[in-house]
Amino acid sequence: MPPRPLLSCMLATYMIATCMLTACERNATDTATISGAPVSHATAATATVNSTPAPATAHSVAAPAAASSVAIPASAQTAQSASDGDSDGPSASLAGVAHDADPDPASLKDPYLLPGSITADTEPDGLRRIYGAANVKEGEVPGAEGESAQGVILFPDDPKHRAYVYFQNEKTLTGISMVRVTDEDSQWHGAQGIRIGMPLADLVKLNGRPFKFSGFDWDYGGQVIDWLGGKLAPAKDGATLRVILTHGDQPKGVPTSKLPIGDGSFRSDHPQLAKMKATVAEISLDFPGHDNR
Repeated sequence: MPPRPLLSCMLATYMIATCMLTACERNATDTATISGAPVSHATAATATVNSTPAPATAHSVAAPAAASSVAIPASAQTAQSASDGDSDGPSASLAGVAHDADPDPASLKDPYLLPGSITADTEPDGLRRIYGAANVKEGEVPGAEGESAQGVILFPDDPKHRAYVYFQNEKTLTGISMVRVTDEDSQWHGAQGIRIGMPLADLVKLNGRPFKFSGFDWDYGGQVIDWLGGKLAPAKDGATLRVILTHGDQPKGVPTSKLPIGDGSFRSDHPQLAKMKATVAEISLDFPGHDNR
């Protein structure tokens, strides 16, 4: 028989283990990890109660140690973290989302105002950030006298929003020299409200006085060359809005020599212009140093 002190210690250990297992029975849904495999506390308690431990092995009862190391499975911890409203972690619903891969056009109050967000230093990638990659195409842009240059076309398949961008360096497409708009129904316009299709009388009104333009019907015809100190006169520095006029049918019975046609300059108050129904045919924004294409 073991000495009395050792027997008392073994008996106390057995009683502690029995009390702890009885408490576990009150919550049959809890789980404990025993030897790496989760089992029911109720099952473990039943197995222990139904078996009578031999006195010689009572000092090695494992139940207390198992009860003191109850752990939540890793999967349950993950679920708990995901459901925690105060978590600062990223939402699982956003996993894998590619941000800024193809940005939408810039949220401008008036995205088709010249120059808008475009500056002389804007490069093709900058145009993509402003108007969206799908709306920016690198390629040939039309020049004067049937020539062409390498540049960028904005909204190439949309006449209402199409615009041609020219560069000082055609090889590297750097240094914007001009943004040009030629389509009849274009939504692009200048800061003063100048737009394609505007009647000559409205343009004169915006300027506050007559202006001079080159004669019609040749490669550089109809271009406003001098605002004669009016409100539309460009500032000394910065970009310049250029306006080109066109006309309707020639007045019947009036010889060409009496009309503002050909290589020469004429005033907007020319007596035949009202009959010719002149309107704005093209607008462009020229940056300092442009090469007058």
